[in-house]
Amino acid sequence: MPAPRQIQSHAALRGVAALLVVAYHLQFGGGYRLSLERATPAFSRSYLFVDLFFILSGFIISYVNDAARSKGVSMDEMRSFLRARIARLYPLHLFCLAYLLVFRVLISAMQYARHKPVDFWQAHSLESLASQVVLLNAWVPRDPLWNIPSWSISAEFFAYALFPIIVTLHARSRAISEAAMVAIPLAFFGYILASTGSLDIVVGLAPLRCIAGFLLGMLLYFHRDRVARVSGAGLTALQVASVGAILLILATPVADPWIVPAFFLLVASTWTDQGVLPKLLSRRPLLWLGDISYSVYLNHVCLIEILAFLWARSAQHFLGNGILNRCAWIILVYAATLYVSHLTFKYVERPMRQWLAVRWLGRKAAPIVRSPAAP
Repeated sequence: MPAPRQIQSHAALRGVAALLVVAYHLQFGGGYRLSLERATPAFSRSYLFVDLFFILSGFIISYVNDAARSKGVSMDEMRSFLRARIARLYPLHLFCLAYLLVFRVLISAMQYARHKPVDFWQAHSLESLASQVVLLNAWVPRDPLWNIPSWSISAEFFAYALFPIIVTLHARSRAISEAAMVAIPLAFFGYILASTGSLDIVVGLAPLRCIAGFLLGMLLYFHRDRVARVSGAGLTALQVASVGAILLILATPVADPWIVPAFFLLVASTWTDQGVLPKLLSRRPLLWLGDISYSVYLNHVCLIEILAFLWARSAQHFLGNGILNRCAWIILVYAATLYVSHLTFKYVERPMRQWLAVRWLGRKAAPIVRSPAAP
């Protein structure tokens, strides 16, 4: 199969979504909030962009791996696929846990020397760390205490394990498999609407949250040609409608699942890279942001913890607790996250992925922009 083109719109959307997830985690902790942050619940609900990641992942994984094939997936193909996904995701995940672990060891040593209590090494915290190392943390009904965003990587690996099976079932019975791709998301999101209304789920039902979005992405891939026949003006209208719906839902107290159709429409209307929105998303800075989006996603919570420790003991004392402090803190977090993420993309993600690809697959890995990372 010829190498698929990079969908620039989807790459840029991953980058924008990653930045908005950073904005969500900046809402934690006490202290001053800017009027923009207080005026709308949008920032405190930006965890919903993880669901956009899941839909994008289902679509692009299907697109890159020819999910519409007429034959099922062989065992050799399944092993190669899973090894490629591990090579793509695991090195950075372990790297982030490693430097967070080093930081907490140093802090614990300082606290111990000052005869202060050390909280990082309680049994439940060590269990959380162990579950993250083996990527089972999305399944453990316990609050995540280390690199919180890695729950979605744990859930994605479940989707990856199911992906070859789904492709094989689709090759044998398209109607039944696609009916399941509709029924399972409807059942899950319907349950959420009937219960809490919130998709802020990182354990327990978290794998189902991932599978629901992933299946919608796969379903969109199988029917992508219908979108490709829409005119440029029609795609622009769909893009404007989807973005407008997303902003409206984020800013109002409606139940979370209602944003999923808007995300689905956004992914669908941009996959051809036609229309007004893809032109805006094709700018080089946004494409760069898409390249490093996985690093942004996994680095930012670790960096917030490290920076908060330093910030509380330095700048906060002379900036006060008002608007100047808040603006400086936001700028610092984003600048550090982007800089560190650029470095980890360049020196951890790409080289480790290539090394593992050669070692496991006997070949050089495809360009990283064509092998999307999980959220």
